[in-house]
Amino acid sequence: MSEGRKGIPEALLEQGIRAASRAARVVLDDPRGQEVLAAAVGAAQKGKRKVEEVQGLVMRAAGLPTKGDYEDVAKSMARLKRKLRDLAKQVDGERKR
Repeated sequence: MSEGRKGIPEALLEQGIRAASRAARVVLDDPRGQEVLAAAVGAAQKGKRKVEEVQGLVMRAAGLPTKGDYEDVAKSMARLKRKLRDLAKQVDGERKR
């Protein structure tokens, strides 16, 4: 097959992308479509928060750290790293005197 010609899978993918793009444009150009999309995004975000909440409860019940626990540790480590960097600068300043 020459490089200028596309195979059936590539052609189908390209047509699918064009069709999806046209459909998205139609939905986003319509105020009702925008409202529906906004509501769907809001529902998805609410669902995601609920899943994360339940996941945290299950993880804690199993005695495992949650995502929040890891985030807290990461923040603490970042603070310690900054503090160590500041202390190292102070020590280097004292050595130079």
